[in-house]
Amino acid sequence: MAKKSIIAVATAACATTILLRKRDIRAKITQASHSMYEKVTGRKSKKDLESQVKIGHSHPYDYEDNKMVDEGALTSIQHYNQKQQKSHS
Repeated sequence: MAKKSIIAVATAACATTILLRKRDIRAKITQASHSMYEKVTGRKSKKDLESQVKIGHSHPYDYEDNKMVDEGALTSIQHYNQKQQKSHS
């Protein structure tokens, strides 16, 4: 019985070593383990918490985000103006 358990442990260690040798597979396993941990514990990662805080509260010096918001605001105004011009023409 002890021989079987030693063989099983050695096989698992060998398989783990082979799998974790490649970076892309190691990254996938790491991401999956973090995701599983978050689901089990109910905790959220720092990235999720930062994105939730950022929603509606963009940083004044985050130029890319401010530009995106600005373009979105202009799009709705342009659409409204075009609709008004068509109805008055």
